Amino acid sequence: MNKQLHDQIIEDLLSGDLEKDTYGGKCIAQLLFNPNAGEEVIDRLNRLARWFELPHQTIAGRDLQGEPDFVSHKLVRACYMLEDKLPKETMDLIHKYFTQWNFESKYKSENHMFLFHESRYLYAMRYPDTYFTQYQKTAQEIIEEDRKFLQEFIRFRAQRGWAEFDSYGYGHEVFIVLLNLYDFADEPMKKFAEMSANVMLMDMIMDCSKEGYFGGAHGRIYETTVFNFRCGGMNMVYNYYFGTDCYKCSSLELVATGFKPADYVYDVVNSRPDSWENRECKHLHSITYDTPHKQVPQVPGNINKRTYITPDYMIGGVTWQDDYPEGSPAAWYAHHQQHEWELSFLSAPDLRIFSHHPGSTGPEGKEHGYWTGDLFCCCVQTFSDKNIAMATYDIPEKELDFIHAAVPLTKLETEQEGNYLWIKASERVYAVLWFSQGIFEGGEGELKEKEVRSYGRKHGVVCTVATKEECGGYEEFKAMVKANKPEFDADTMTLSYANLKMNRHERFIDGEQVVFPYDTYDSPCVHSKWGSGVIETDKVILDFNGWGTVTYK
Repeated sequence: MNKQLHDQIIEDLLSGDLEKDTYGGKCIAQLLFNPNAGEEVIDRLNRLARWFELPHQTIAGRDLQGEPDFVSHKLVRACYMLEDKLPKETMDLIHKYFTQWNFESKYKSENHMFLFHESRYLYAMRYPDTYFTQYQKTAQEIIEEDRKFLQEFIRFRAQRGWAEFDSYGYGHEVFIVLLNLYDFADEPMKKFAEMSANVMLMDMIMDCSKEGYFGGAHGRIYETTVFNFRCGGMNMVYNYYFGTDCYKCSSLELVATGFKPADYVYDVVNSRPDSWENRECKHLHSITYDTPHKQVPQVPGNINKRTYITPDYMIGGVTWQDDYPEGSPAAWYAHHQQHEWELSFLSAPDLRIFSHHPGSTGPEGKEHGYWTGDLFCCCVQTFSDKNIAMATYDIPEKELDFIHAAVPLTKLETEQEGNYLWIKASERVYAVLWFSQGIFEGGEGELKEKEVRSYGRKHGVVCTVATKEECGGYEEFKAMVKANKPEFDADTMTLSYANLKMNRHERFIDGEQVVFPYDTYDSPCVHSKWGSGVIETDKVILDFNGWGTVTYK
């Protein structure tokens, strides 16, 4: 554990304005770590327990049914760790919250489903004589229902990955749900959650540089984390257990839990080679569009991705994403807040490059944002192998008629030559962006410092990267890229570069068609056959079938 970061998190939790403590992490931390916590902490916790009775705590007019599960997740930890310290009034308000109000979110993305069933299950476990009026169920009925749900939920993700795949923010929310289950659930749920937490860590580790930068393609990404690794919750998780960075951050569960990563997780951290390639496969999430969302039967498709990590850079992307079946009510979710490919230079946490089609549509106007996702447009296709990432864009008439790339122009040495944007990250690390439709300046203001554009409705983009040792030098790198001849056919939406070729229906490496799906995990250190629920390292076999077994080799 990173002791300095541990102390930094506690310091952050104990400072700041309680009025901005939306879900209660700071209140609970005050009661756990500050012996002089005052009445204002109890008052704020009471206010939190009255979530449904008052306007939204921090955002005026926001729907209270959006994130009550984030509240219940914190309150249930308070019940287990602080019951003896809390006045009867507070416990009565918490009890009313859990037994009279429907605290299930109107959203049914994975983290919301997990948060709701975890907190309801743990509250029923803590107070087994409770009757949940809003659900018309006894605690025993809730325990039986939610235990089955959580077991199936965790097992399915072990078999087919998390659909909010490698999300900087929601990965953290999923992880802290597992910490709550580890800390407070009964056996065998406690062990099942522990196994899953360790697998989540290994999943993250194989997509992380040794500095803790979580690169490549990601699901459920927001602009706050697009440009800087340090702003993501999973970066904090990595550094808490395995790293050295102490960027200011908060996570009550990390500093309050009894969970510690297993020895076999540290073996994975320490056995990674200098450079490696990680292949993964994740399932497609299946919910309806209109809120409140409803779950629908799981569709068979998946998202395949590769990430290539070296001591100097990491690059990767989605290599193939299945379409949802025709007519599926879940099809609207395709490319939801999805980050398709990315190149990152590892000398700093904000040297990240990716291309994207900007938009402003979506149920709340942000899901196909200026830098995030392709919701409802679905104009992007990507492919990645080793040090190359490629993308094509076939933009519908109703959408903005340009693509753009995020490039930290003020922090890198760049040179435009025709359709090429040459990039020097240092005297020995080089990259290039090639745009089939040419390169133009970005927008006004801050965009001038981080954006280039390419206009038109059909595009091919190629990015490749190399070190001086790999290519011989900067001029040699340029010659190599030009010799490999990026080529784009807009009529067939076919893009070729070096030994890679892609179109709307196929991917090729060295002339051989790539077969999908990949395995769930396929890396030098972690392996799992697609759909098996069995995860293997050099040290251990984790079998998530039934209630799970851990077998050491």
